[in-house]
Amino acid sequence: MHGFSWNSSSCARGKPRIGKIIMSKLHDHCADAMQQQDEQPVRHPEFKITRKLADEVLELVDTHHTPPFPRTYEVWYTYAAGSNELVTNQIDMTIRNAGSLNTYEIDQIHGEYLSSNGQEDINSTIQSELDSILKLIQEHLSCNEDFSGSLDRTMANLNDSSSPAQLRKTIELLITDNKKMRAETTKLTDNLEQSKSQIQEIREELAEARENEMRDPVTSLGNRRLFETSLARIIKEAKSYESETCLAFIDIDHFKRVNDTFGHTVGDQVLKYFGSLLIKNVKGQDICVRYGGEEFAVILPDTKFANARLLMESIRAQIEASNLMLSKSNKPIGRITASFGLVKVCEGDDPKKLVQRADTKLYEAKNSGRNCIVCED
Repeated sequence: MHGFSWNSSSCARGKPRIGKIIMSKLHDHCADAMQQQDEQPVRHPEFKITRKLADEVLELVDTHHTPPFPRTYEVWYTYAAGSNELVTNQIDMTIRNAGSLNTYEIDQIHGEYLSSNGQEDINSTIQSELDSILKLIQEHLSCNEDFSGSLDRTMANLNDSSSPAQLRKTIELLITDNKKMRAETTKLTDNLEQSKSQIQEIREELAEARENEMRDPVTSLGNRRLFETSLARIIKEAKSYESETCLAFIDIDHFKRVNDTFGHTVGDQVLKYFGSLLIKNVKGQDICVRYGGEEFAVILPDTKFANARLLMESIRAQIEASNLMLSKSNKPIGRITASFGLVKVCEGDDPKKLVQRADTKLYEAKNSGRNCIVCED
């Protein structure tokens, strides 16, 4: 039988050797640990913040059932980060009105507030055209310098003793250089005219792009950006000229029911119809916009409050009396109504205060049974 014998003397003698082994192993272990720590990637200081935002974005995607396409992610990330107040306000209002946000509304918000590709393309084209013009001018200046040098050399070679043959040759050289200069000038003129036409086209494209930035693609009304840029100016004008100016907020009642029952294509048709109804009833200086979702706003400059109320009542009655039907099956869509909140510009008003008051009156109308107008006292 094999046993294990304990020899105290040999153990005592072995202690230093064992201690060295243990210390050596411990040193190697610490060195390996430190090396592993050094090999770990250093995280960016904002890693935790962006990771937290990413988690919030994915939670929003799940909550609202919006596929995480790149532009969808960008919209939700902007919202979660709170980096764009317009995007935040638009999403909050849409969720408050409809309870959720669909893919179409995500695309609309992205196109209105986050997309700048069209503007960048136009700016790039303008810069390219300006570079071309600068190049043409530089080439023409170079030709001018060559022609001036030729003239200087010719004058230096001419003297009283020049023979008729020399004079003839000099004149021929001058005529040749002059023809060349005239050809270059004609070429420059033609190229500058072409550039002028191209710049005019770019201006028209730029004007169209700016107009599209202010236009709702579904209803062809103005969008919220147009509303916000116009309201401050109109309030200032109302105070300067002491003219009465009104603001109406309008919300189509139970619009979510239309989308859920008939789909978003039919819902868009209802929005288009309502937008055309607004345009038909307002005058030239009035501004109609789709404020977001199924909510609209009408700015009425230089309009008495009583007249604004009569106008809103006329629009309310017209939408209520509409008999909307599906175009293919002639199936009725059902009764469509709208709620209205109407206010006027008062002393000390700014756009934010005026919008808040109009929004408050709109929700009073919705809480009062809908299909009605609530005005300020």
